[in-house]
Amino acid sequence: MTRGLKRSQVGMSEEMIQTYGDTIFDLSHNLQIRRGDPVRELNWEEIESQKENAGISDIEIARKLGLTHDQTTYIRTIMERRRFNRHNYHRLYDLGGGKRFRTDRFVPHPERFTFRPEAIELRKALDFDPRSASKYLKLGHWNGDTVTGFLEKWAKETPDAVAVRGPDCDITYVEQYDRALRLANSLLNLGVQKGDVVSIQLPNLPEFTTVYFGVLMMGGVLSTMHMPYRAAEMKPLLAHSGARIVICPGAAENYDAPATMSGLREEMETLEHIIVATGDAPDGALSLTELIDNGSSALIENPPVASDPAILCFTSGTSAAPKAVVHSYQTMLSNNRIAAPIYGMTSDDVVLGGPPFTHAFGLCVLNFTLMVGATSLLMPGFTPPALIELIETGKPTVVFVAPAHIAACLKTGLLENGDLSSIRIATISGSACPPDIAYALEDEMPNGSVGQMWGMTECFMGLHTPFDGPADIRCETLGDTTPTFEARMVLENGDIAPDGEEGELEIRGCSVIAGYFNNEDANRTAFSGDGWFKTGDLASRGANGSVQITGRAKDLINRGGIKINPVDIEAVIDRHPDVLMSAIGPIPDEVLGERACVYIEAKPECSISLEAICAWLEENDIAKMKWPEKLEIVAQMPLTPTRKIIKGALSNR
Repeated sequence: MTRGLKRSQVGMSEEMIQTYGDTIFDLSHNLQIRRGDPVRELNWEEIESQKENAGISDIEIARKLGLTHDQTTYIRTIMERRRFNRHNYHRLYDLGGGKRFRTDRFVPHPERFTFRPEAIELRKALDFDPRSASKYLKLGHWNGDTVTGFLEKWAKETPDAVAVRGPDCDITYVEQYDRALRLANSLLNLGVQKGDVVSIQLPNLPEFTTVYFGVLMMGGVLSTMHMPYRAAEMKPLLAHSGARIVICPGAAENYDAPATMSGLREEMETLEHIIVATGDAPDGALSLTELIDNGSSALIENPPVASDPAILCFTSGTSAAPKAVVHSYQTMLSNNRIAAPIYGMTSDDVVLGGPPFTHAFGLCVLNFTLMVGATSLLMPGFTPPALIELIETGKPTVVFVAPAHIAACLKTGLLENGDLSSIRIATISGSACPPDIAYALEDEMPNGSVGQMWGMTECFMGLHTPFDGPADIRCETLGDTTPTFEARMVLENGDIAPDGEEGELEIRGCSVIAGYFNNEDANRTAFSGDGWFKTGDLASRGANGSVQITGRAKDLINRGGIKINPVDIEAVIDRHPDVLMSAIGPIPDEVLGERACVYIEAKPECSISLEAICAWLEENDIAKMKWPEKLEIVAQMPLTPTRKIIKGALSNR
């Protein structure tokens, strides 16, 4: 208890009281008038049933706001004293709380949540600045939304609607809810506790969605690993996350996932169980199908709350080692909830997502679909023929793709020959999109329009274009910020860049993380002194307010003091008839510091020379000082799951 403690002893300031005071006062059990006054009657079941109107406990308020229990109790006590003079203390007594609460009439409210020490450490990544947290709560940007809540809603309201359409089956919302609930109870029976990490390596299959909902339903934290990863890439991720369970596909000819995970388990102190999602489970592993079939359908006693951690993703690591990003339901869902109506999405939509669910972009698409009760059309793996065929047969009305998806379809000639008439809107995201890619896609959509969206692992969506706006805004820019989001461009000297001038994009808002998990070095460099997150993207803002991504700060090549941005040059090279894809990176130079090297994956049976590339650049009016001075042919370009080129892997060849 905080009675008798000084402000300094609980880490309190007047600013914190001013920031949180009203919120805690409004949320508190003590000061709410309830039907039949269940607090006075000590009717704890009724208190729980009226919780939304009656208020929540100090413990829950503390977790919701990112404060300690002592801090919350201290602020509540201060606010009670300020709002109730001694003549009104009888009212506090009658409401069952306050300074004169009688212990002989008190029955302890049981602690609803327990966390392992590892889970408590994970929650520290959600330690938001108090003023920001208070602002997001007061404005309604953060609310009580959870993934489980949306799934339960549609299971009750539209039970027979198709939630997931996979290659071989449809799963309705009521079926999805039942499967997730059974899995959640099976995980609890395995000893998984609220706040524990469950890792997953699966393609976009119905099994992935069941795991996603099931893990979150019991209060676990889902950590994703991309399908191309093997033991060397997964070992540090599993170690960093402290995962207790890993879920993987069954053994295949080119990859024995269960055997790989078994080997990793021997090296991991925390990893206890391997669950095989597809095919037979070998000795020493559990079957996902059996866990679902044998699981209880009893309701979860301690479901997650909105401030709890939900997912742990790792950055793509295109230029540096991956960093661990933890999102609560508040940061993960806030912008999705606001943007879904802007996109005009409804329960009648069929939504196709190109990116994998192991990527933040893929989860963003899945959440968009869930919020409106639409159907997720699953594509287990991308190839140009697979994407076009699924569009033609599955008839999606909403499509989310990366620029590289469309570029690959254009290179193969499949885009212009495909039937895209079902598409109402197509959103391009995942990396900077050359305008010709966006225009090409829209040209092949007779009944739809293209828009763009920007986000990153550290921020679930922040910029978007309106689908009813002019084509040049939709195809050549990222539009403007969402209502819950702020963006600014900062020059090298720290000044704010004027409109039209390039600077590093910095962001803040309700979907931006508070910090990386267990990585103080990264946190010190990722945030500005006034609390803005440094994205590493270079951008400029036009006179109409629209933002354009112009490159990556780390990708700039400093050739004798001249800064060369590779983005525009790469876009031109990619249009060369013999080039499949290209990337430009720096190589050391004793005189100039750096020179430009172009890495090219050529089309089959094609050859390319540096002279031919330079001639092509000259033909397309690229200044000679920007031309690459070295060429390296790459058999296969290293790509992230959203088909962004991993330049760090090229420079380390």
